[in-house]
Amino acid sequence: MTPTPADEPPALEEIAAAGIRRQRDADRLKKSSDDLRELVLAALREGHLKPTEVAKASGWTGAHVRKMARDAGIEPDERYRDRAERLKKAQAGESQNA
Repeated sequence: MTPTPADEPPALEEIAAAGIRRQRDADRLKKSSDDLRELVLAALREGHLKPTEVAKASGWTGAHVRKMARDAGIEPDERYRDRAERLKKAQAGESQNA
C-alpha cells in the first residue's frame, strides 16, 4: 500500500482494505499465539525442558510463562518452590537489617 499524497484524502476503499488487512493480521497473530501457548504448556507439563529454556525459546518473558502455567494449573517444581521460599526469607531478613 502506498500512502496517498498529503493533498489527496484517502479513499474509503483504501481505509476498508487497510482495516481488513489489520483484522486478518490480528486473527493470524491470535492463532499463532494460541498455538505457541499450547506448545509451551505441553513442554512445561512434560517437564523435560527447563522453564527458563521454554520461556526463552518462546520469546515470552519468564513471568508471562509462569503466569500462563499457573493459570493452566501447572505448579512449580518443588526444587524451584523451595529455592523461591529461601530467597524470599533471605530478602525479608535483608530488608529488616537495612
